[in-house]
Amino acid sequence: MHESGLFLNDWKEAEIELLKDQFDLVDAALSEVEILLASYSRDAFCGEAFVLFCRGGKLYEINASHDSTDGFEGQWEPEEAPLAALRYRLERGRLGQRPDGRNIFADELIFLLLELEAEGFN
Repeated sequence: MHESGLFLNDWKEAEIELLKDQFDLVDAALSEVEILLASYSRDAFCGEAFVLFCRGGKLYEINASHDSTDGFEGQWEPEEAPLAALRYRLERGRLGQRPDGRNIFADELIFLLLELEAEGFN
């Protein structure tokens, strides 16, 4: 499907190894996982991560946060994320936006969902 995932914000120059380190993951946790989009943004007090990946023909997401630490240990808890649900949260909610409405990863996720739909992904 996609050669490599899109890493954004504080993970802009990152690769999968940094994600594994921050979530304290072993290789087996990412077996057959294709990272599509990974975003990490932080300020002086907290950080938030969103990871969208494909495994077994289905989409999954991770939502994690931390306060005054540098990792997301114990928060790798994939939830199935159907395209329609992601699209709904983008259009009617604040998925991928800061409270002030500025883009964190919403624009990039919109384009990714369009690409997945064009490839016939449900």
